[in-house]
Amino acid sequence: MSERDLFSDLPGDPGSPGEPEGDSLTLADYAERAYLDYAVSVVKGRALPDLCDGQKPVQRRILYSMDAMGLAPGAKPVKSARVVGDVLGRYHPHGDTAAYDALVRMAQAFTLRYPLIDGQGNFGSRDGDGAAAMRYTEARLTRYAQLLLDEIDEGTVEFVPNYDGSATEPRQLPARLPMVLLNGASGIAVGLATEIPPHNLREVAAAAVLAIREPKATVEQLLELMPGPDFPGGGQVISSPTDLRDIYAGGRGSVKVRARHSIEDLARGQWQLVVNELPHGVSAQKVLEEIEELTNPKLKAGKKSLSPEQLQLKQTVLGVLDAVRDESGKDAPVRLVFEPKSSRIPAQELANVLLAHTSLESSVAVNMVMVGLDGRPCQKTLTEILQEWGEFRIATVTRRTGHRLARVEDRIHILEGRRTVLLNIDEVIRIIREAEEPKPALIERFALSDRQAEDILEIRLRQLARLEAIRIEQELASLNKERDSLQALLSNPSAMRRQVIREIEQDARQYGDERRTLIEESRRATVEVRIAEEPVTVIVSERGWVRARQGHGHDPAQFSFKAGDALYGAFEVLTTDQLFAVAGNGRVYSVPVSLLPSARGDGAPITTFVELEPGTRAEHLFAAPADRGVLLATKRGNGLVCQAADLIGRNRQGKSFLTLEEGDEPLRPALFAGAAGQVLCVSANGRALVFPASEVKALRNGGRGVTLMALEPDETLCQAIVFGEGGAIVEGMGRGGKALRREMSARELAGYAAARARKGKLIEPRVREARLSLPPRASGN
Repeated sequence: MSERDLFSDLPGDPGSPGEPEGDSLTLADYAERAYLDYAVSVVKGRALPDLCDGQKPVQRRILYSMDAMGLAPGAKPVKSARVVGDVLGRYHPHGDTAAYDALVRMAQAFTLRYPLIDGQGNFGSRDGDGAAAMRYTEARLTRYAQLLLDEIDEGTVEFVPNYDGSATEPRQLPARLPMVLLNGASGIAVGLATEIPPHNLREVAAAAVLAIREPKATVEQLLELMPGPDFPGGGQVISSPTDLRDIYAGGRGSVKVRARHSIEDLARGQWQLVVNELPHGVSAQKVLEEIEELTNPKLKAGKKSLSPEQLQLKQTVLGVLDAVRDESGKDAPVRLVFEPKSSRIPAQELANVLLAHTSLESSVAVNMVMVGLDGRPCQKTLTEILQEWGEFRIATVTRRTGHRLARVEDRIHILEGRRTVLLNIDEVIRIIREAEEPKPALIERFALSDRQAEDILEIRLRQLARLEAIRIEQELASLNKERDSLQALLSNPSAMRRQVIREIEQDARQYGDERRTLIEESRRATVEVRIAEEPVTVIVSERGWVRARQGHGHDPAQFSFKAGDALYGAFEVLTTDQLFAVAGNGRVYSVPVSLLPSARGDGAPITTFVELEPGTRAEHLFAAPADRGVLLATKRGNGLVCQAADLIGRNRQGKSFLTLEEGDEPLRPALFAGAAGQVLCVSANGRALVFPASEVKALRNGGRGVTLMALEPDETLCQAIVFGEGGAIVEGMGRGGKALRREMSARELAGYAAARARKGKLIEPRVREARLSLPPRASGN
């Protein structure tokens, strides 16, 4: 089929007769329109929950279909395949896998805080085991589903045609509680994603009541009643109240969660650590796999040996852990047993190692994106969710009240007609017996409506007894009282709000349960590796090979290197300090000195310890204590100062620190102690500039910095250092290409002093490709 045939039915197709070319639709416009239609369909029709009932379309259709099939909580369950078939045939024209997966998820007690489907059979496990095929499992609704379906036939929601117009389905379900908060949701749409955590029913109900009673209630007031998520598997939320407040006030963030454990004492002073509640989304199988990876690490792709980090983690875990067992079963859904290496190991030390290096402590993303009351997908705050749901619930109860009022008035109308008949029963019988058309005759004689006349003609003779008249009068009195009550409710918004609040509080008493997840602030678990503080000399070669030699005061001439390699620098530090690498793109990487190989061999390349970005290399390396000052400069003459502690990264990917323009490169970092000192800058043309170090901006988080020295258009900065009373050493090429080395005192360098960002003065005698260093007695290394 050609492209013209494929799009021949589009309006304005150039090949269609009688269509003007000005109305033609290009392929690009068609693709854009088609993709937008698809995106809207995915966002609103599949992936995102509705704020009003908390359900995605497929979940709503499953629940409605099961309700129509009579699968109430007390009913006999039916095959899941029958439910899926009914859903696909009537309401959801998609694959059976999608419908069955949604049904399975609604039946999993470890996935939903309040399961909506009671599943019979294998519906999967928290360890990732899949559910049995739908021909083997059975399903019916749970009592929690009544919160969504009990009022479906009372005119509470709008019904719309299904996909082929053969039936109708509810646009929303008349949720009696904010289900979007009770069970949460997870989904990925086109350009949007949602991650809503579950919450406790009683707490959500209390917060909803407050939002309805006080529309201007703040997030802080709501969180006093609903302090945070309540996960089905329990666990502990360790985020601070401030962090939780920011999450619910912005609708997005990350909740830090932790497993809950206990210590079980055994015979002969032995003990074991038992985990019985895992963080949300974490399985026992995942934890076991992580421990296996820690204790038996695998070689990474392209590596011939384990990295120092892998070896250190292995040693750390095996130093405290002897064995781990999964004793989960029917009696205990989660029971992970960890045996310590020795009973003398503190229990908290074992717990910290496990929490710090496994998913026993993790984070749960929160992104409260949903389809709002206006039908638009949006990220909602807690106050917006509860206020909009309150409006929906009040509108739902209003529609239900109006529907009930209409039924009551219709029944009153029927009973008034019957009362008229009973008062004139003989004449009614005569008219029916003698008239050719009794219905019009009855209407004319007794001023009845068509509805009343039809009811009289269909009435049974037994209902003409005198006792029936008494019953009619009693029912009329009751219905008139109910009508007055319903009319008063509809005419008084305050009374309507009170009615909604009473119903929410009643549901909270009937369906509520105790909180499962403990909310208690705690710091993230960390493991401090005990490192003996010993003096070492870090040796760095020009090709980026690093090693550590014990002690200080070594002669650099004794250091050996691979063929073609040479010494870049030797740094006298301690084993508790860090080695830093500055890449050509401005990223900075840090490696603990304690992880460096010994100086018995040639060491190891820096790429063994860090993961450089593709196309970059480590330009400069240095080792320093955390409190040592660092001057970072670039060839374009920019620079900043910071402390070495600011350069320490948390992972092998380093951190972006020095902002570089196109064509710019970092220069060799300069170390200094204390805040006092002078900065000496030397350009490629042999100009020098001296100014106080206090004029350089200190940027702890990095950046572009400030201009250190003004340069000519074709000139670059060679190096910048910080010197003190001992002056500095200038080395380079003098006239005739001869090597030049000159020790300049602080007094001599004062002759080149000027304000920062000036051009400076030429060094005499002239020197090119200058290299700066400090005298040994004043070295900042």
